[in-house]
Parts: sequence; structure tokens; C-alpha cells
Amino acid sequence: MGISYIKPKLLLSVNRSSCGTTSLYHTVWNSKYAHGGIVKESQYLYKIQSPYWQRKIDTYNKNKPWSEVRIVKPWSIPKDVFRTSLDEETINDYFRNEEKSLEKYIKYYLRLWETVKDDFQSVADFSNMNGELTEEFLMSIKDELVNNFDIKVIMIFRDPIRRLWSICNRRSGWENVTPESLLEKYTDVNYNPIKHPYIRYVDMYERHVKVWGKEKVKFIISEDFFKGETQSLSNFLKFDILPPVIKSDKTYSMKYDIDSETWKYAYKKFKWLYDEFENTFGFIPDAWIDA
Repeated sequence: MGISYIKPKLLLSVNRSSCGTTSLYHTVWNSKYAHGGIVKESQYLYKIQSPYWQRKIDTYNKNKPWSEVRIVKPWSIPKDVFRTSLDEETINDYFRNEEKSLEKYIKYYLRLWETVKDDFQSVADFSNMNGELTEEFLMSIKDELVNNFDIKVIMIFRDPIRRLWSICNRRSGWENVTPESLLEKYTDVNYNPIKHPYIRYVDMYERHVKVWGKEKVKFIISEDFFKGETQSLSNFLKFDILPPVIKSDKTYSMKYDIDSETWKYAYKKFKWLYDEFENTFGFIPDAWIDA
């Protein structure tokens, strides 16, 4: 009998910003479960799905040194997290080559696995833009990915209003407006939903369950995670995950905290999000309900 081939694990993080993905990434790395290579977010799959995004990012990074482009984020993670023995040819082909392809994506992670397999259980793609991958696109790449990797998908869900408030805080500095005015803009029923900076958690979860299967998809609650509740994630990954030691400054340290009245104002607009979550999962996290 021949020797059976055990496929390397590929951990896909499917999220958007301001949920705590930076700390989650550091936690799975610090636990020696998963390594993502020289960046946390390559956004590679989304660039394949939506080439306009690649052009936008390339324009933004046009005159920046490579060292700045490849470690754009996260801000608070030690550089050791990105250290690998990947060869320059693999790195250049994956990151610098303008021609993106699923073949190169797979090649990068297979090469990465060869460099980290003695110390880690899995490779990882923690690109937040994975949250924008469509069911149609995911189905088109599923077979090739499954042929090469044992895929697991994780999501970290934060209170939608407090997540939105974090974004309002951050963008208020860029746009020289108040967080309250941005919140009002984003809760306007006439605001373009395509540009809306909140996450429909249920839609994202169900989309990936359809593609990968329920047993391959796991969501965790951000607020519980930051309190050190990692057992459910450990159970899913079948590996002991340590409590987080880094809390993302961008996510949880805000210049202006949301007050009770502002939260209640937003809740009236977004109550359907909470109802949708409860109807699907049978509960609403305690930390999501304003005191």
C-alpha cells in the first residue's frame, strides 16, 4: 500500500475590519497553530475576484518602498510574526507580479507550509477582504483549494453598532467630521448599502457554510474572545489556543466612546441585524446588548 498524503491545513479568516482580527491572527500564531507568511493580509483572492481592487491598491502603493507595502498592517504585532524562510522567487511571484491567479495562491501557501510545518499546524490567510468573496467566486475556486488543502474557516463577530462606531471614530479623523455625523450618515436608509461599513454576519456565515460545509466554518464572539474565551475555537481547530495577549488599538481604543443614547439611536436603525442574528443562531451575545 502507498503512503497516504495528508493535505496541509489552510485557515481562512473571513471578516472585515474593526472586529479584532489583528489580535485573533496574533493569537493563532502565538499558539503555534497557524502562520500566514510575510503579511497578515494579502487580499489576494479578492484581487482575483475583483481586479479593480488590485488596481486601486497598486495605485495607493505606487511609490512606496517594498518594505512598507508588504507590512502595511497590522500595526501592533511584533515583526517576528512575519518571519519565514520563504525564498525571494516565491515572494516576488506572489506579491509583486501583477498577474494574479489561483495557481500562484496555492503555490505560495504550499511553499509556506514547507517552511513552517515543523513549528505550526496550519498556514493562514487573514485577509479581511475575504469577507467580500461571493458565493459564485468561492464555488469557482473551491475544488482546487480542497484538492490541495484541508480548509477551515473562522469568523470573529463584534457588536455591529460598536464596530460601526469604531469605524466612525477612525474616519472622523480622516474626514474632519464628528463620529456622530458619520453614524447618522451610515444609518440613513438612503445610504448606498454597497458602501455600508457594517457586516451582515448571517449572510457571510451562511455563504461560507454553503461552500465549505457547516463543520468547516466557525464563528466566535469578539467580546468573549478578548475576555480569554478560546475554548470553542480550540475545539473547532482541535488544538489548544492560548488567550489573546494583544488587543488591537485600532479596534478597541477609541477617541470617543459611544454613549448609551447614541447606541440606542443606532439600535433602532439596526434592530433587524440583531433579530436576524438571533433567529439564525438562537441567541444574542450578552455584550452586544447595551446596559
